[in-house]
Amino acid sequence: MATRSLIGIKLNDNIVKTIYCHWDGYPEHNGKLLVENYNTPAAIMELIELGDLSNLDLTPAKCKAYHRDRNESWDMVGPRDTSASELVSVGNEYGVDYVYVYNENYEWDCFKSDGTPVDILSNIALN
Repeated sequence: MATRSLIGIKLNDNIVKTIYCHWDGYPEHNGKLLVENYNTPAAIMELIELGDLSNLDLTPAKCKAYHRDRNESWDMVGPRDTSASELVSVGNEYGVDYVYVYNENYEWDCFKSDGTPVDILSNIALN
């Protein structure tokens, strides 16, 4: 069963550019990959520019992207701008378990689909 997630970068006070990721969205996997490998705005934008993902990997080249690797329509899988206040609602529409947002402090925030914050680093430390 998939653990779905949204991955985004905060562009300004109210807009987050997001993509959907189907597999392994839990903090011990996607959270760890994001913290360890996608830790600059440039790296995150390179990832976001792939559009929706089947799975996240160490580099954008290794990720399985719906458009690039499966020829799905860009109109359906391209990144979307989402109001920060609507992230939980959008996440619920996609059936995600976790939402990751790279914030203006150059850190990853994570929360569950109900909006409950999750400490990514403590989850990574457990593994």
